[in-house]
Amino acid sequence: MLREAVEWLVTPAGWAARGLGLVGETVAMGARYRRCKASWAPHLARCRETMLTAAEGCAGRGTVVVCGSGWWFDVPVAELAAMFREVVLADVVHPLRARWLARGMENVRLVDVDLTGLIEDSGTWRRGVAAEAIRPVAPKELEGMRADLTVSANVLSQLPLPVKKWLEKMGYGDDEVARACLRIVQAHVDWLWGLPGAACLITDTVSRDVDGGVVLDETDLLYGVELPKDGEAWIWSLAPRPEAGRGFDRVRDVVAIIRT
Repeated sequence: MLREAVEWLVTPAGWAARGLGLVGETVAMGARYRRCKASWAPHLARCRETMLTAAEGCAGRGTVVVCGSGWWFDVPVAELAAMFREVVLADVVHPLRARWLARGMENVRLVDVDLTGLIEDSGTWRRGVAAEAIRPVAPKELEGMRADLTVSANVLSQLPLPVKKWLEKMGYGDDEVARACLRIVQAHVDWLWGLPGAACLITDTVSRDVDGGVVLDETDLLYGVELPKDGEAWIWSLAPRPEAGRGFDRVRDVVAIIRT
């Protein structure tokens, strides 16, 4: 706990990201990785393999943008840096580990990016704007890059969470909250597929709490947004017992889709 507290204090982040709990979420993700490293290994390996497959299929080798780069656990940064002239790692919070590793890579650049356009504007919608008025916008920090490859790396299901938590705290109904979250998820998917160059989407889609062969709870992480059916799929052992609970294991369905 002391390590996480120190990381929270010293991790650089804007006031909006810190106030919405995104620094805490980032630090908690690193701590969970350390506890569940063996269980996560197959998932992380598949993610890295998928990104390299997408990179190898690119006609150009100028710029690759990775959205949701986080701790780099699932991103083959060194390999991408050897393949592309520039690697842009985009996230709302960059952990100290990522900042330290990037210092030794001349063609790797960290960019603070709000992928929804809602984080920095949170002061507006947190003052009581109607849920229907909360609408994501394209990340302005990535405009004009014309990347040869853009990767959305295990971030899609995370994008609605700050808004979801706040709307629930304010007492909005389940339907209103779900519609707002759906708009955020759909906007990111539409933005990714609409970019020039190749695109790669890796995302968890469904969360299940299971005990043996019995599903105790199941959640659609994408709020009904449909993805193409031609990708690869696998199971991520996110939280084997007792990580999330003593009586169940938490797993995620994951899909990976490449567009060239």
